[in-house]
Amino acid sequence: MKTLFACVILLLLSFNLSAHNVVGGVYVSGADIEGEAGFSNGAMANAGTLVKVFDQSGIPLGEVVTDDEGFFIFSAKKRITHVFEINMGAGHTLKMQLPAEELPDSLSAEGLTTSDENAPLISTSTAIALDEQITSLLLEKAIAKQIKPLRKEIQALKEKSGFRDIIGGVGYIFGLLGLVVFMREYMSKTKQNVKD
Repeated sequence: MKTLFACVILLLLSFNLSAHNVVGGVYVSGADIEGEAGFSNGAMANAGTLVKVFDQSGIPLGEVVTDDEGFFIFSAKKRITHVFEINMGAGHTLKMQLPAEELPDSLSAEGLTTSDENAPLISTSTAIALDEQITSLLLEKAIAKQIKPLRKEIQALKEKSGFRDIIGGVGYIFGLLGLVVFMREYMSKTKQNVKD
């Protein structure tokens, strides 16, 4: 009986620990990097939560804060890998990385390459290339805007199936423990009948 009680306590503790995992994601929207942060139980990061942005070597690139839905936007200046670090409180830290390859070609490792204030005129081919880049950026932003709600729904479905799996595992454990208790009772009754 002590074993059963200990198993139930451990199971409940592990469930509480898993219910507070931090989750999030970052994705490109034009030259902006959009992201979201929250917990596996569906709660999002508090409004005003600080998001620190670094390059891969740890050099700070800037800071932003989350909105009331746990979302944030960081404007990329360079086509380098961005590392996002968010302290969610109570010892929960979320670290996410966006590879440089996902950022648009209009950014270089040094910064923006599409504008030069001192250039007096641009050729027709350059104007067409710039127009194509702008159209591509606008299209990426429109697609990202449509995808954002889908990402939230997918994350919610993942969490729902995870919870269902946990409940199924709990039922399985209780079933096995019940079988053990039944077998012990059966064995003790059998021993008692043999003695009598």
